[in-house]
Amino acid sequence: MRSFNKKKGAHSSVFGFPQNVFFLSLVSFLNDIGGETIKKTIPLFLANVFGVSVTIIGFIEGVANATPQLLQPISGYLSDVMHARKPIVVVGQVLRAFILLLLWTTTWPSILVIRFLDRSGKGIADAPRDALIAESAEKGHVGRAFGLTRMFDNGGAVVGLLLASAILLYTQHGAPVLTDATFHSIVLLVVAPLIANVGILAFFVHDVPRKIKEKISFSFHNNLGNKFYVFLALSFLFTLGNSSDAFIVLKAQLVGLPVWQIFILLAGYSLVSSLSALPLSSLSDHIGRKTLLVLGWLFYTTVYFLIGGSTSRTAMILLVLLYGLYYGLTEGSARAYISDIVIPKRHGTAYGVYNMVTGITLFGASLVAGFLWQTYQPAAAFYFGGSMAAVAAVGLFFFL
Repeated sequence: MRSFNKKKGAHSSVFGFPQNVFFLSLVSFLNDIGGETIKKTIPLFLANVFGVSVTIIGFIEGVANATPQLLQPISGYLSDVMHARKPIVVVGQVLRAFILLLLWTTTWPSILVIRFLDRSGKGIADAPRDALIAESAEKGHVGRAFGLTRMFDNGGAVVGLLLASAILLYTQHGAPVLTDATFHSIVLLVVAPLIANVGILAFFVHDVPRKIKEKISFSFHNNLGNKFYVFLALSFLFTLGNSSDAFIVLKAQLVGLPVWQIFILLAGYSLVSSLSALPLSSLSDHIGRKTLLVLGWLFYTTVYFLIGGSTSRTAMILLVLLYGLYYGLTEGSARAYISDIVIPKRHGTAYGVYNMVTGITLFGASLVAGFLWQTYQPAAAFYFGGSMAAVAAVGLFFFL
């Protein structure tokens, strides 16, 4: 490990990775210890404690998924214009503290508002963070850099979900549904990571100086390139069927898994995602991003169809664990692909636009899934998602 030197800045290395890449990945790890755990818990809290319908849960999850993406084009563009990513990332991180208001919530509309505020912080931080990772990565190893971030991100979810499982076993003794008191205990998992992350960002993450500072104007029709817009359109099609993982949680409960086992199962799939993220994203540096993305979207199609038709606990456990490979195949590869097809000085804007479009579509996807679940049958939500992923994969294969 080479220690940080202000003259070297972001070019110092930690455990073989550029310093910015390592510490931004660590921030993702800490964020997901509490944040991702709460995200997975809220659908059960709404259903088990408040008795909220699946349609309302789909609406809340849709808003939560869409909110950060609406802010990302703005924060990404500002980071391009200001020639500074770090200050915006810090502001977004501080705003994520709104999640602690869940300790005092008493109605589902208040949960909706809190989720909106918390996810706004994520939206402000993510696009500048991704741009900073891309700029800090070693040449020819952008996929590896994003792979580390996704590995740490999912690793944080593993730790958080295992801690939540322990809390559930200790406080509820394996009861099949979630209680109000246990939910509040799980929310407290975010306190220490939130404090630590502000310190990490302040002292160990640094902006990458640009040799030439240009004035950047934003014109949607030509600044990001045709390849980017084709990829954006295909990502829209895929995301239209990529509803919130809340529906996987509800499906697991539907086939008979108690809450504590669901959390262990989610930890397992996050572990699969974490372990596969770095090697698979690094593989995209050698065999191409498109190959992994097509495979990932087709893999998603297969798993979603099988989850839709699943009625046994054993099958559900196996399928959810396999589902983790989809993240390993696609998350780092997609972000690295954008860095390949968009010029560096517009990375912030590109990540912002990409995240905005996929985020807004996630809102629609969750609403559609909730409607199909409630109106027809739970399987319909998964069959629709799998079908849209298949269409997008075919488009990616032929048009890019």
